[in-house]
Amino acid sequence: MLKVGILGAGFMGGTHAAAFAQLPDVQIVGISSRSAEKAGALAAQYSAEPFTDALALATDPRVDAISNTLPTHLHKDLTIAALRAGKHVLVEKPMGLTVAECDEMRAAAAQNGRLLMVAHVLRFWPEYVAIADFLKTGALGRPLAATAKRLVGPPRWSDFFLHPEWSGGEVLDLHVHDLDTLNWLFGTPRTVYARGQRSPESGGWDLALTLIDYGDVKGFAEGSALQVPEYPFTMGLAVLCERGSVEFTFRAGGVQVDSRDAGGSSLLVYEQGQPPRSLESPGGDGYANEAAAFIECVRGGRAPTQGTAEQGRLAVVTALAARESIETGRVVSL
Repeated sequence: MLKVGILGAGFMGGTHAAAFAQLPDVQIVGISSRSAEKAGALAAQYSAEPFTDALALATDPRVDAISNTLPTHLHKDLTIAALRAGKHVLVEKPMGLTVAECDEMRAAAAQNGRLLMVAHVLRFWPEYVAIADFLKTGALGRPLAATAKRLVGPPRWSDFFLHPEWSGGEVLDLHVHDLDTLNWLFGTPRTVYARGQRSPESGGWDLALTLIDYGDVKGFAEGSALQVPEYPFTMGLAVLCERGSVEFTFRAGGVQVDSRDAGGSSLLVYEQGQPPRSLESPGGDGYANEAAAFIECVRGGRAPTQGTAEQGRLAVVTALAARESIETGRVVSL
């Protein structure tokens, strides 16, 4: 039985707990929150022990692996503490607020011989996996350009998002999903150019329009948390190739990403000379797929292929380049 501790009892803590609870021979032994009420409520769902001290759970000798879903400014110290205590760690995206934080976590994992994986869930999201696999077939020729988007109203599950010094603003917290996706598909960016808007509430950069040059492929990403609260959570990815395109669109039935209401979704291939057709996806839930991949790597003693610390670091580098470009008006080279 592999024993897991969940740092955080908010939206992502609950999401990770539900994902790990689906896996065989995995036991959630503890869940932490600054709020005893929140820790107790979530822990009770999984017969786990509630903690109000995240460090105590991160270093608990009963625990084999830690899922760190705490706000980004708490990622580095608690992740390093867990690694030094001999735990494997799955840390939510973005990996850290700075590249230096990412490097400190990577060094701690290497020094202690522990697995460190970054929870970039789109790398496990069925429709995104389907597009990545389809592009590898070369059925539409080589990719030319890609567009990714993520649009939502102000997140309502935590006041963390009102503090850009904690979150990095939505450029780092929200936009990083799609920047990482484009990196996954096309490699390391050559240059980044972005424009944005500040949140009138928090002052952080909560809207970004980013152009990324990958050489032969050009990428564009739109990320916004400045939609009105009534706006439904929306995401998508479209890749234009020499002989057609493949496109995923999703719009939630509710107004937030945590909505369980059914919405609209499509995954289609548009090929020259052919009628549009659906593209099959591997199915499953992205968060459950992510948790399963992490546990498989822990049990197998092997490094992940998706969500690696290096990939997490590059996503932070790319997001920080976008923020620098917004603030300076210049193209940023990586």
